[in-house]
Amino acid sequence: MERFRADGHLTDEALLALIRQEEQSELERLEIAEHLAFCDACLQRYTELLAESPLLTPVSSCRQSLWQRLRARAARLLVSRYATAAAAVALALTVLWGSAGTPHLSTSPPFQSPDHSVTETLWDWPDRWNRSMDSVFSQIGDFFDHFSGKGPQTNEGGTHS
Repeated sequence: MERFRADGHLTDEALLALIRQEEQSELERLEIAEHLAFCDACLQRYTELLAESPLLTPVSSCRQSLWQRLRARAARLLVSRYATAAAAVALALTVLWGSAGTPHLSTSPPFQSPDHSVTETLWDWPDRWNRSMDSVFSQIGDFFDHFSGKGPQTNEGGTHS
């Protein structure tokens, strides 16, 4: 069997033998593969001959399961990003609003007053901190209740129920 034509390109018989996986020597397969690697014209003819052969069809389509997995992954990414952002905002607001009620020790004189007002201020700051944190979390909860539809409901008269 002739593998190459006079112009140096592969013959149709060589390409068909390659498609049919006919018995060839290692050297013949190597020469054909090397020629296909650099000759676009023969590669085009080879792919056209391959397109004429019957194609295999899958037993079941993976299209539906692939779309379901893509949608689930997109939903997880979206929730993850917004949950991270919400946690960052909550932490920032907690630090910002929560620190407003704490005493600043650098501005008050250290234990100099005879009436012990500084000592009382230092002892009472955990209670103020707790009240401040309760207020912050209550405001954050009210903010998210507004979006979930659990906010204050009104009847037709406009009063709160």
